[in-house]
Amino acid sequence: MEKTMLLSTQTSHMVNALGFEEGILTLKRAGYDALDLSLFSMTRNDSPYVGDGWREYTEAQRRFADANGIVFNQAHAPFSFKWDDPAVREGTAQPRVLRSFEIAAMMGADTIIVHPLHYCEYKGHEEEMHELNLAYYRSMIPYCREYGIKVAVENMWQNDRRRRFITYDVAAHPEDLAAYIDELDSEWIVACLDLGHCGLVGEEADNCIRILGHDRLKALHVHDNNYREDSHTMPGMGLMNWDAICSALHDINYDGEFTYEADSFLRNFPKDYLERAAAFMVQTGRYLIDKIGL
Repeated sequence: MEKTMLLSTQTSHMVNALGFEEGILTLKRAGYDALDLSLFSMTRNDSPYVGDGWREYTEAQRRFADANGIVFNQAHAPFSFKWDDPAVREGTAQPRVLRSFEIAAMMGADTIIVHPLHYCEYKGHEEEMHELNLAYYRSMIPYCREYGIKVAVENMWQNDRRRRFITYDVAAHPEDLAAYIDELDSEWIVACLDLGHCGLVGEEADNCIRILGHDRLKALHVHDNNYREDSHTMPGMGLMNWDAICSALHDINYDGEFTYEADSFLRNFPKDYLERAAAFMVQTGRYLIDKIGL
């Protein structure tokens, strides 16, 4: 029997709204096959993943997930640090990113999305940031081997501070993201294509999928927008061409999961309606997976 593509979603909003246990139970009841563990709270000093009891806390989460048949396919490392401050970067941010690898592995994830370093104006610093990020991702490979987890490089965008609109950034163009995977040349480094970020920098997601191809593209952030704002809403609520996206995923024989990063769709619903809103997202995800036809 052929494997059916798994439908997954980030845990961020549901866990923030309902707590870890009720949040992931709600997502399971809504119909998701797997979850993407959002580790964004690790930017805070009061995060339970940061304090002395982080290992015991994570072990308890894993036991709860296992007891309820909940699987984590991937995770997202924390990223909202003051990266331009060397003391923060080396003393706080990088150690916490590396800890997130171990946490993700403890929860059963086989891939963790790690944003590239992109703390300065990208235009005019392209080569400098490329070399910096090659070194950054290479430094992760020993930890990937230790914990048995792959790192996925994500395509980014930034705001043009003078003209006040979104512009390109590290790995924003598919050729740039592909170059990272090719130059790093490691079984532990793959590409995560954030579909919504593509249009923000003048690319079409389906073309990005085709350029990355089967061998590089192993993870997705699925969401929709209007090509002007990083809305992170569910497919069908924006202007992206989902027929073209699904066709491209089919044509490259994509073998990763279909993972939503579309929590903005949930944010205006009251807590007692979140499960029904999530179930609608699941129905839409199943429809798109059927359209991909793999």
